[in-house]
Amino acid sequence: MPQANVRQLIIALDAMEWSLVEQWAAQQKLPTFQRLLKEGTYGPLSSTAAQLPDTVWTSIYTGMNPAKYQKYFYIQYEAATRNLKLLSDDESGATPFWHYLSEAGKRIAILDPPKFPCSDRMNGIQLTNWGAHATKTARSSHPKSLLLEVDRKFGRHPVGDCDCVDSNPAALSGLRERILKGIHVHGEVFRWAMMEHQWDVFFAGFSAAHCVGHHFWHFFDQHHPKHPEKDPYSLEDTIEAAYRAMDEEIGKMLSQAGHDVRLMLVAGHGMGPLYHASWNLMQILEVLGYGPSRDRTSHMPLSAAVNPWRLLKMTLPGKMQYAIKEMLPRRLQNELLFRWYAGSRDWRGWRAFAIPNNDSVGAIRVSVIGRDRDGVVHPGSEYQKVCHELSEALYKLTDPCSGRSIVKAVSISCEQFHGPYLPQLPDITVLWDQSFSWDSIDIPGHGILKLRQQDARTGSHTPQGFFIIHGPDVPPGRSLAGYSTYDIAPSILETARVSIPEDMDGRPIVFQ
Repeated sequence: MPQANVRQLIIALDAMEWSLVEQWAAQQKLPTFQRLLKEGTYGPLSSTAAQLPDTVWTSIYTGMNPAKYQKYFYIQYEAATRNLKLLSDDESGATPFWHYLSEAGKRIAILDPPKFPCSDRMNGIQLTNWGAHATKTARSSHPKSLLLEVDRKFGRHPVGDCDCVDSNPAALSGLRERILKGIHVHGEVFRWAMMEHQWDVFFAGFSAAHCVGHHFWHFFDQHHPKHPEKDPYSLEDTIEAAYRAMDEEIGKMLSQAGHDVRLMLVAGHGMGPLYHASWNLMQILEVLGYGPSRDRTSHMPLSAAVNPWRLLKMTLPGKMQYAIKEMLPRRLQNELLFRWYAGSRDWRGWRAFAIPNNDSVGAIRVSVIGRDRDGVVHPGSEYQKVCHELSEALYKLTDPCSGRSIVKAVSISCEQFHGPYLPQLPDITVLWDQSFSWDSIDIPGHGILKLRQQDARTGSHTPQGFFIIHGPDVPPGRSLAGYSTYDIAPSILETARVSIPEDMDGRPIVFQ
């Protein structure tokens, strides 16, 4: 148990890659991280990024698994209609740890939490979606005057929506400049708030590692098939430059906070190269016999299906795409987004079909009688049989060049999660192996499926996160294993000496 009344500074590092932190800290490129690893306790975090990457931060805030809140992705399958629906972060229906702190009388400051809405249940301040990456909620604050004051003092965050930037190196050069500026402005905003407001628990979210990993991975990774031979805009060190900038800002924040603060750095997932077959999962399921026609016997090489909406998005300049989008009615914007993720969505008669999820993890829905509209699989033993047979078939998919499996892990949701929203989750998720380059799939008994590029991004999420804890009563240089993202919220509450709700799935991190 920590000493009484210890203040907590929690810094979220959205999609920061642990292996790079270790490497660059050891090389003295990240002096703040180097010191914290020497003087603090640290370890890896398993996370829901192995199944549902967009739930990572909600699992950190709530200490609960994805079956206990309504939103697992911003586009979700709806069983009653056999169609898709769009969800904002406001619809998560989850209670974060700062609500329990507020109710216990703790003074809190929550600034730019990734992928979570603003709340008025606050004994303190909250700034939401000022500079967070891909957060699906309004720019807002509590009190409302806070956002106006931040905008007046610091302006708008310079990055904006980094997904509207295309893969042109000149455009990426401009994005690099804005990312590095955004890191320093984020640090200035956080330190200003630390000085201006009283707090017992202060949460600050840096999102730069997320954006920079998606768009600049191929410049950093010399083994990536898209790694350029020439680098006229000097983009190769962009990821390292961003990590160095965050290291500098974290050091300044810690110095300002003082020696009596307990610091926790937390990343819910990491970043690596993007190799996946999520966009061709429907074709794979059809070949395996889960489509309306189950008599496919061809052994000839297959041509991968291509979603024309994806090719169009890759072709049009990013600014033009977003300009056209803003001219369309909301209904048409949503329909284009649905088609981009799932094509025509003709799922009638399928025993199992692909549904949207973060691209690093494929998601499959089994069409169950009584649960899904026009379901064809009986619940119970037949459902279990389909899940396990499909899991075995997916593990047999290999890269024809190396013979290695392209599937790192298959998860059956009912065996991983529990809670009232389990019926809305994908039944099966497929974590693709992104540790090596592959662009074809050998489907046993059917042939080779050659994939075509349908992504502009070259980096995506890895399922491992990490934590570093530093401060009073924290043993130095100790590495701990066996913790998950569920354990962060209980650890924060315990440090604040606030009761941990019984419905949390995690446990506090212990140092003994």
